[in-house]
Amino acid sequence: MKVIENNRKDNEIIIRINTVDDLWYLKNLLGNDDLILVTVFRRTEQNDDLNRSKTTERKKIKVKIKIDKIDFQPYTDKLRISGEIVEGENTGSHQSALIGIDDEIKIIKFLDNQDMKLIDEAENNYYGNNVFFISMDDENAIICNLKSYGIQDIGTVYSGKSGKYFDSGYNDSSYLNELVKSIKNIKNATTVIIIGPGFEHSKLYNKFRLDPYFNKMDIYDIATTENGKRGIYEFLDNPKSEEIIKNSRLARDEKIISEFLKGLNKENLSIYGYGDIKKYAESNMIRDLLISEEKFRSPETKYLLDILSGSASVHIISKFTESGEIIKNLGGFGAILRFAIQN
Repeated sequence: MKVIENNRKDNEIIIRINTVDDLWYLKNLLGNDDLILVTVFRRTEQNDDLNRSKTTERKKIKVKIKIDKIDFQPYTDKLRISGEIVEGENTGSHQSALIGIDDEIKIIKFLDNQDMKLIDEAENNYYGNNVFFISMDDENAIICNLKSYGIQDIGTVYSGKSGKYFDSGYNDSSYLNELVKSIKNIKNATTVIIIGPGFEHSKLYNKFRLDPYFNKMDIYDIATTENGKRGIYEFLDNPKSEEIIKNSRLARDEKIISEFLKGLNKENLSIYGYGDIKKYAESNMIRDLLISEEKFRSPETKYLLDILSGSASVHIISKFTESGEIIKNLGGFGAILRFAIQN
């Protein structure tokens, strides 16, 4: 994301979308009744013209929209924003705008400190969707792309050693070669992290290192106790992840959730539920506030942020992750306290 112009006095900011991840940040910056100024294509003919012709001309115009719906589909390259046009000759008409990479949008609303932190984070999100995982064992491997808000499945490769895809001619060389070929077909990969239990991940790593094609890529070999997505989340919770993917939102989320659960189960340092969190926030006892993505724009969140007034670290947990499911199932709010609760 790139901030083109920031007029805090008039509550206006113009941003450019640089990556697919920026659409997730934009979605969380906006809410119903917010105003945006955006370029759209709109029919220029009147109704009687439409009756005479099946082909209708569309004109590129700028419209100011009062938002009533935001449609975000994870791992896609467009964000649909819908609402009522509130200015100009088309005032009162309904309009949808598709926002994608390289589009510019003016947001007209008061942006609080948490909103500006989101924008700063998006501007500094330099991974550009170029980090890929291979999480594997000797039977199958999943290839995934690291996003700011989740882990996108790219594909699965089966070894043929056993199970549904059993191949009587199985050998691990063909399995590993297929994985090498799969990564070569991904044009934007700059970092590949190979993880899993057993020995297959190290065998694959050695194949990558011997292939000159990957000389300019960063290739890592990490042992985990699990494969699949659980193996990826295990890696993200490992301190080694900080050395490899610095400033990753997803890695930070996984670590803070791990600390929260530890405090909940053993140390009396964690609480959940809006009522308890409100009570401890009013006593300035909260060190970290965890909010599910679904609750971020709620009145309860606004009240908590006003009470805390910057005294606690705030974490918006993506709903497209296991961590997000945990916080959602706990009512949308969790917190880590400054010191343990005395029983």
